[in-house]
Amino acid sequence: MMGGYFHAYLRNASIILGGYQHKEPFAQYLKNYFRQEKKFGSRDRKFVSDLCYGYLRLGQAVDKLSLEDSIIIGFFLTHESDNGFLDAIYPELANSFSTTMQHKINVVKGVFPEFDPHSIFAFSSELSKSIDNTEWNLKHLTKPAFFLRIRPGKREKVLQGLNNAGIAFEELNKDAIRLEKNIDLQHQVQIDRDCVVQDIGSQHTAMLLDHLPTSIHSFWDACAGSGGKSIMVHDKCKNAKIYASDIREEILDELRRRFSLAGMKAESIFCNDLSHPMAEQVIRSNLPTGGVDLIIADVPCTGSGTWRRTPEWLTGFEVASIETYSHLQKAILVKLISHLKQGGFLLYITCSVFEKENEQVVDYVLKQFPVKIVGQMHLFGEEHGGDHLFAALFTSAV
Repeated sequence: MMGGYFHAYLRNASIILGGYQHKEPFAQYLKNYFRQEKKFGSRDRKFVSDLCYGYLRLGQAVDKLSLEDSIIIGFFLTHESDNGFLDAIYPELANSFSTTMQHKINVVKGVFPEFDPHSIFAFSSELSKSIDNTEWNLKHLTKPAFFLRIRPGKREKVLQGLNNAGIAFEELNKDAIRLEKNIDLQHQVQIDRDCVVQDIGSQHTAMLLDHLPTSIHSFWDACAGSGGKSIMVHDKCKNAKIYASDIREEILDELRRRFSLAGMKAESIFCNDLSHPMAEQVIRSNLPTGGVDLIIADVPCTGSGTWRRTPEWLTGFEVASIETYSHLQKAILVKLISHLKQGGFLLYITCSVFEKENEQVVDYVLKQFPVKIVGQMHLFGEEHGGDHLFAALFTSAV
């Protein structure tokens, strides 16, 4: 009986994936599909979605295989045990689950010789040299985790809330908590007041700020998004004056809401397109004369360090966009550096694994401007189920 359901799930996943054209995020495409197709119950949607994402995590490794075979492989490689699906659909794999990914890869290659695990992430020639290509390919087969950052003085309250709700979690350090699933925490903890939803890689960017030789009295989050890094820096530099900007007015509304919950008051929150010719005038009208002590530049990028969350990019990405983003990042930094106080700091951040967006941008800044590099690092958040980020800290001190 259940075998019939599994075959139907496989057919529906094939239909959904066959119709996807990368014109929108896959999550949105899937949501729209299920909205139109009323026949799917909640359990059906969950299972079919899981099959789709398992396939997407294979990137270009299955280009020479049929769609249905690829979906089967995706399920096998992204699960630790069978729930009856493989037993009904492809018994040859049902008894081959192992604790090691490499064993499972070998099993798949034995059954499907055309499978090429080195092509899961097909852009290895663009990788930063600090990243192992083989390991990075296989990381995309694991599902991402969900993280909280505990705010100062709130540790006991947050842990008690999670324990009282029976939510399983892992403490990665005194501030970072990992949860296996994106759980609704609305009634368990006070988000933004007591803790912040923030990826572990993003949390680790603050390590470059741990040993600054001077105090931070003001900072500007120049690509602020919804304000997660602003809250993090505020928690480290409690009395610093805050300035925040972003190109998207609607996300600044979310930033204002979060700042209010976090008990933060900004000197200025303003919308600004840093690539626009008028950007400089907008900056000068919102920042103090003489600049700020710290600029946070979490710049637009390919997002390649986060593709475990959006695996459709493994097949929908155009390599030419790396160069486009690299030029944009350099143009943004040109606008920012002149607003550093003498002896101030600029924290450059990407969620990219590509050298042209990371090390090559650092080299460009050092050649073009009178700044020094304090430190730079790849933040291997994927080792904990998070994202991969790159961060570099510059100073204008001479």
